[in-house]
This record gives sequence, C-alpha cells and structure tokens, in this order.
Amino acid sequence: MIDFRYHLVSLISVFLALAVGIVLGAGPLRENLGDQLAGQVEQLRTEQEQLRSDSEELATKNDQLATFISELGPELVAGTLAGNQVAVITDDSSTRPGVERMVALLNDAGVESPVRIGLQPALWSPDAGEERAATVEEIRAIAPAALAADPDGEHTDAAQLSGLIPTLLRGGEELPPELRSQLWQVLIDHQMVVIDGQTPTRVDAVIYTGAAPEELSVETEDEAVATERAQALLAAQTHLLTELAGTGLPAVVSATTPGNDASTGILRTVRGDHAFDALSTTDRLQEPDGPLLSVLALVEQTRGGSGSYGTTGDAEERLPALPETQGIEDAAEEQGAGEESTAPQPSDGGGEV
Repeated sequence: MIDFRYHLVSLISVFLALAVGIVLGAGPLRENLGDQLAGQVEQLRTEQEQLRSDSEELATKNDQLATFISELGPELVAGTLAGNQVAVITDDSSTRPGVERMVALLNDAGVESPVRIGLQPALWSPDAGEERAATVEEIRAIAPAALAADPDGEHTDAAQLSGLIPTLLRGGEELPPELRSQLWQVLIDHQMVVIDGQTPTRVDAVIYTGAAPEELSVETEDEAVATERAQALLAAQTHLLTELAGTGLPAVVSATTPGNDASTGILRTVRGDHAFDALSTTDRLQEPDGPLLSVLALVEQTRGGSGSYGTTGDAEERLPALPETQGIEDAAEEQGAGEESTAPQPSDGGGEV
C-alpha cells in the first residue's frame, strides 16, 4: 500500500519541475529562444524580399524582350515563309486580336492570303448533337472514306468532324480538290466551321490558336451540361490535333494564357504528351509578342525543328533558336540598360553661383 509520504514527494517533485521550467523559461531559455525566432523571421523576410526583387527583375526583362521582339517582328520574319500557304484555325472569336496580328506577320513572312478557319460551337455544344449526326451522315454519303474508321465507336461525332479538318487541309489523291470543296461546304452549311477567305484545297502549314478556357464555357449552364460541353470540346480539340500531328504538315499550337498560366486549356493537353511531339507550341497569344512566337515557331517547323516556347512553367525556351533570333535577348537587355542610363538623373541640389 502506498502511503501519504509517497504522494507528498510526488507533488513536491511536480511543483519543483514546474518552478524550474518557469524560471528557465523566463530567463536564459526565453532569451535564447526569442533570439532564434527573431533570427528566423528576419531570414525569411530577407528571402521574401530577395524573391520579390528577383521576380520584379525577371518581369522587367520579360517586358523589355516582349516589346523588343514585337517591334522587330516584321523584320524578323520577312520572307521566311515565302511560297507557303498557311491555315490559321481558331476555336473562339476571343482570339481575334492575336490572330489579326498573326496574319499580318504571315503576310510579312511571304504567305499570300492566309486562310482563317473558325471552329464553331456546334462542333461540341451539348444541344447540337443532332446537327453533328446529320453532318456526319451527309459526309459519309458523299465520301465514305473521308471519316476515319471507328469500329469500336470510340470517337464522338465532334471528334470525327474536327479530325476531318486536317485531312482536308493536307490534301492527297484519295480526296481530289473537287471532293474536298464539297466536304468543306457541308461543314459550312451545318455551321461546324466558318472560313474567312477562299475555301482551301491544300495548305503547307497550320497554326491552331486556342482560346482561354473561360471563353469556351457558358456561365448559365448547370454542372452536368457544362461537363458534357467540356468533354466534347476536349474530344474535338484532341482529335483534331492528333490528326494534324499525323499529317506531317508543319504545325504550331498557340494558346491564350491569362496570368501566364498554361495549366488549363489546350496547352496542358499537348505539352508533355508524346503523341503531339511533332507539333510545336507557344503561349502568350494575348500578348504583343505572342503571335510572333507562333510565326517563328512555324518557321522552325518548316525547317524541320520543333519545341515549346513562351514564358509559362512548361515552356522549354523563350524563343525558337533560329538564325533570325540569335542575340535578340541580349540586344533587348542592352536596350533596356541603355534606356535606364539615358534617363534624367536626379539633381544634387547644386548650381552655379
């Protein structure tokens, strides 16, 4: 049996330990711990300031480079695509400003009358299923071999119709020009596409321009319908680009990347997937230099190269490594430094007596 003296000794030990802890905590340990915490806070503050400074410096350099290369755009691409016929495909009208600049640069590069093809919402809209089915049926009646065989029913009508577009652009003996014109007209009549310019019978290169994901959604749709729309859109985009990669045509996928973010939208699908290794990609379509990146990437494609370019985290390089682009980044930095050095200097308060 444990007697009262054991309890008394235990209680005294507890209070002694508590007293020692209070004394040490209020004395040397407190000062040491406080110094350590203060040092860590100061170190974190210094690191945060350094990261902010580095980020601002990189942003400044990027802005300088973007302005520099956009100003040099026509000179950089002059004559680089002479004799080529190019089609620019877009999936939403919100890309129009970037596409307009891109077309102007293609003209500077020597492309005569680039063809603009606008994919229409009927290609993936949930309420246009019957229209897509009717389009597929009419195409099969005209040219049974035009649509790829799909015995397992893996491809939706949206995917099959969008996948037909690269086939029509590539040309080939299996689809003579007259037949391709007929099929284009079917797509136009059913409002699957709109074409600005002469209906193409064959092109030498393609640029696909992708809108920001929010531009392709409909705010009033409920979750189930919105999900169906997103799945049909992705199927259409993916199958189109898969078929485009298989044509052997020089091709670039250029996308709008708000907030310098490529984690959503078509670039997320293409970059990092080996099925699309034949394609080049560029971001920044909405920025002044974005369309130029696309044209430069297409120039590289016509010369047998490829890559992913821009400023998002998954881009490999800022610019394609072409003879035309050598030294541009250094020149942009020098120009930026020159502008800073020639800026008015603050007065020291002195003057002539």
